[in-house]
Amino acid sequence: MPKPKLATAGQTAAPNPKSPTGGQQRPPSNSRGTVEAGNADTAPALIVFGLDPTGKPKAATFPVQQADLATKAAGLMQLRLLKIDGPELAQFVAQLPVGKIYASGHGFVPQVRTAIYDRLLQFADPTSAPGLPATWDDIDVGHLVIARDEPAFGWWEAIVIAKDGDMLTLRFRDYPKQAPAVLHRAALALLRPTAA
Repeated sequence: MPKPKLATAGQTAAPNPKSPTGGQQRPPSNSRGTVEAGNADTAPALIVFGLDPTGKPKAATFPVQQADLATKAAGLMQLRLLKIDGPELAQFVAQLPVGKIYASGHGFVPQVRTAIYDRLLQFADPTSAPGLPATWDDIDVGHLVIARDEPAFGWWEAIVIAKDGDMLTLRFRDYPKQAPAVLHRAALALLRPTAA
């Protein structure tokens, strides 16, 4: 099959009578341009974030025009909402991916690094982050705690993935391929315990 003849620099393409535009070339569109700061419809207005069923952190931003849909999607996915209402948070959202809303009403909220998620928790509730229990009695599914790993003889960040009374099943946050551990709540350490 012969290769089509392309116009080189300084030449124009020959008209194509079968083309709806007559074969004339159009100037390239800037579809990858950044969002203008003054464009309130596309600027991030809302953050949807939380932990997925396996305890992995997720977060994404949504523009004001998708605020209602993002709110519904967050409810379906059991995630939290945070309105972008301050300059420090507005600057921080540059580190977050942009979310997507599907026709089904569900949203796509990608995984983020734990450090970013922890910072989001601080923005959401500066006094006590919901992912960090204040007392041993408060420990619940989804909380981040410190657990002892007997084979490694060390203490590591772990996420509670199941609870049966005082016995908790934990997944070591930074070692997802390691088998979960089952420990009593009193055998755990807290990241931000409340002073007695």
